[in-house]
Order: sequence, then C-alpha cells, then structure tokens
Amino acid sequence: MSAGWLLVALALLPPALWLLAIAVVAARGRLRRRGDERTRRLRLARMFGRGLGGDVVVVPTADVDLPEHAVLEVAAGAGFRFIGYERADTPLRRRVGVFVRVGGPVDAVIRGPLGSGERAKSAVHAGRAPAPR
Repeated sequence: MSAGWLLVALALLPPALWLLAIAVVAARGRLRRRGDERTRRLRLARMFGRGLGGDVVVVPTADVDLPEHAVLEVAAGAGFRFIGYERADTPLRRRVGVFVRVGGPVDAVIRGPLGSGERAKSAVHAGRAPAPR
C-alpha cells in the first residue's frame, strides 16, 4: 500500500465514522419503539412506579414513543401531575418531562400556601402553568 492510498483512507475515515454513528442512532431509535401502544404505556407506567418513592419523576421524552395526551393519561393514572419540560443545556442531552406526585409535599410547595378563601395569584400557584415549548 502506497502512502497516497494511506492518506486517502485517512481522509475518508471521519465521514465513515459519522455514517456509522448515524446508523447506530437510527438502530437505537427503532429498537426503542418496539411493541404496540399498550406495551409502551406499560413501560411508561413502570417509569412512574419506580420513582424511588419520591415525589418527582423525570421522564426523558426520547424514551417514550407516545403522544402527549397518552403520557398525561398514564401520569394521571399513576397519581402524577405534569409540571413542564426541562430543556437540556447542551445539544447532547435529552429534553425531559417533569412530573410531581399529586398531593405530595413538592406539589404543595409548587401550588403555594393557599387558604380556603384565597385566590391563586398566578397560573403557577393554581397548577395551570403553560408548558414551555
């Protein structure tokens, strides 16, 4: 092998590695979407169930291949309320959905100390905060 062919092979190595990385990401995405909707709902319910007994559950959106209304139904069935999305700081981190247990101490702090006759001062205290897009 001559030095010229070695330089050509070295020049083609980065594009080949990029193609390999794209193929791996595509394969992971295809494997993650296995099962029907019922199976994916069950997988999501298990994510809420193994929240380690805590009041906050963080679910990566890339791990859930369900429409948003289905995710909210599963969360409500598990006793959780959707707070919003936390956007990642870097392009390599995934966006996650944040859920809190309804009636838990974290939910009480988020809703604020409202008396029986006191009105909510903002949408956040009323639990109706819009999800950032």
